[in-house]
Amino acid sequence: MSNLRNILEFRGFHPSSETLECLARQTFRNFGKYVVDFFRFTRMTIAQVDRIVSIEHPEYIQQAAVIGRGVLTVTAHFGSWEMGGIVLSALGYPLNVVALQQRDRRINELFQSQREKRGLNVIPLGSAAIGTIKALKKGEFVALLADRDYSGHRDFASFFGKPARFPRGPAMLCVKADAVILPGFLLRLPDDTFLLRMHEPIPAGKSSIAEVQAKLCGILEKEIGACPTQWYMFDEFWNGN
Repeated sequence: MSNLRNILEFRGFHPSSETLECLARQTFRNFGKYVVDFFRFTRMTIAQVDRIVSIEHPEYIQQAAVIGRGVLTVTAHFGSWEMGGIVLSALGYPLNVVALQQRDRRINELFQSQREKRGLNVIPLGSAAIGTIKALKKGEFVALLADRDYSGHRDFASFFGKPARFPRGPAMLCVKADAVILPGFLLRLPDDTFLLRMHEPIPAGKSSIAEVQAKLCGILEKEIGACPTQWYMFDEFWNGN
């Protein structure tokens, strides 16, 4: 409710406690559907993608791929991000995913096996830099979550008008490895079909890490601000930072 309040107040709304509670419950309902989809969809065919997924700006995927320096597919704990990887894989793009190791061995093995069934190569978060650079050099796609910093760094950026910690990894890899960032988000629609919304690729060019980070934060603000009940952040994002 605290996170939702910050988002809505930034957008000029002043929600009541009852409204925030209603939105919080909707967030948990959406997350429940996400969990079901995580286990229900292991692989998808092109026919399945055509049937239940609409793609907004599919040309951006090809634009990023043809540059030839590898693609950092950046998303967030938002929408059905795991299914987004299945869609890209079904479209024929070799995809690596950077994933946090779970503390419980059995849960970690379960998550890993689900991702491997989808044909995804998992790069553990602890060795993400080396694994990501290797994949980029081969011209592959690497999926990263850009809204949660699990490092010990204290890197802050403005997000919905307040300072918040964000991982520098995507922006730093973009600049240092001269890779392309391809922001994308798989949103659940009211009829439980999906929209894969792609954003224009962000090349490193002569941009600084801070400039790339600011662009990413702006995109995240736009997407999360439009569908806040599909952002699955169950800790206080601002006060907890």
